[in-house]
Amino acid sequence: MKETATLFLIVSLLAIPMFGCSSAPKAVAEAPPTYKGAPPEQPATPPVAAKVASAPKLTEVQDAIKRVFKDAAVLYPDRNPNFLVGDFNGDASQDLAVIIKPVKLDDMNQSFRPWLLRDPRSNVSPKLRMPIAKDETLLAVIHGYGANDWRDPEATQTFVLKNAVGDDLKVQTGKEVAAANAGRKLPQLQGDLIGETIQGAQGYLYYATSTYSWYDPKTFKGVEEASGVFHRARTMK
Repeated sequence: MKETATLFLIVSLLAIPMFGCSSAPKAVAEAPPTYKGAPPEQPATPPVAAKVASAPKLTEVQDAIKRVFKDAAVLYPDRNPNFLVGDFNGDASQDLAVIIKPVKLDDMNQSFRPWLLRDPRSNVSPKLRMPIAKDETLLAVIHGYGANDWRDPEATQTFVLKNAVGDDLKVQTGKEVAAANAGRKLPQLQGDLIGETIQGAQGYLYYATSTYSWYDPKTFKGVEEASGVFHRARTMK
């Protein structure tokens, strides 16, 4: 009996290493590599290209006049420049200001004009009918519409301005006008302006809510009277 117990103990001691060796080592997960320098650059997202207005062509200007006035008016040939491009009503769309000459007075003086006739340098109410004279020099401002601005086939919203064509016409931003007239009273500006000299007075044509007005820095008293029926731009960008 004693010998049997001793034999069992020996067999047990011999079996321990065998069971210990039977267990396989566990796999160790490999750590991700570390970067000693700056992390690799990610591909940059390409910037969205800004809309760039192309320079107007004479044929495009003539097409715009034809669209609005049919055969009633043409581009005034004896002026340089005789057209300008800018955002004159402040709606982020490019507009066309073009000097025109009436050729069909009956059509230009029709009862229901498809444009708005105004005199920015006069206090005459727009409710009073103002006739257009033969060979009168007029400034037409065709507001831009849609993706193609003033070139768009549906860009027909137009102001026709009397007594508004002078010398040295040029487009100026509101910031430029404010800087040039620092210390003087300014109207509320909401777009580009047309700077020019009319009868010796240097001033600016600007859009004033519902019409175009004349700003003379030397005589402006800070009172702005917007006359006429409100003619809202059909598109706002």
